[in-house]
Amino acid sequence: MALTRDRNDWDGMVLRDPPQESGILYPSDDDEPMADTELQYYATTDAVFVLKMHLQQRGRTGTVRGNCALYYDAANLTAYVAPDVLLAYGVAVPGEEGYAPWVYGKVPDLVMEMASPSTHAQDSGLKWKRYAAMGIPEYWQHDPHHQYLTEDLLGWQLRDGTYVPIPLQPDHARGALIGRSSVLDTDWGLDMATGSLRLWNPVQQRWYLTVQEAGTAHEREAARADQEAARANREAARVREAEAEIARLQALLHRQGHTPKDPLD
Repeated sequence: MALTRDRNDWDGMVLRDPPQESGILYPSDDDEPMADTELQYYATTDAVFVLKMHLQQRGRTGTVRGNCALYYDAANLTAYVAPDVLLAYGVAVPGEEGYAPWVYGKVPDLVMEMASPSTHAQDSGLKWKRYAAMGIPEYWQHDPHHQYLTEDLLGWQLRDGTYVPIPLQPDHARGALIGRSSVLDTDWGLDMATGSLRLWNPVQQRWYLTVQEAGTAHEREAARADQEAARANREAARVREAEAEIARLQALLHRQGHTPKDPLD
């Protein structure tokens, strides 16, 4: 995502007005394209999706947003950045609102950037410094293109106002390079076979599904439900046919002067 153009900081940037929406003091949309490439778009949407699933799985409240304006100077509405992914525990940010820490009483707990041709330099430089200065506990970067970062997955934890690297270790059982997130209390993983970003589900002991995988699983479940419904309908039809045949035979016997005995007599 595009970096803030701020007249107070970051010399060399060109100032632009913040996006304006009627009645909204801190708009969410930063008036920039959500992604340079499809890979960046899918990586962002998958990360937002799995983080929302993680909140639900762990029974925690919070806000997960993609491409959300993150303000850092209450006196300057042009002072904002737009992380690709933002997580904040314990707050509910309306969809059209940006994130202003002084409104919610805290900075986000985690931000993530997906490297792209136009943003990777900012993500590793000015944004890295800005997120540390704001006091955001964890910052992650992922390169879905496998060409813009020194590693396809990088993470930092804030210690004494400075980001220190989160080490990645190979986990052959899970087939991934693993980086531990203290904020999430689980692991980000970089799939060794595909290079895709995954989040570990510590309750079910498997990777969270991506959006596409969840859609495929839903389709399979819907197909299974349709098959079960069709089977139940066939069984019901056979029962109706049997009942109709019994009624026909009983009527025939009655016309012939025979009264069928109750099988329980």
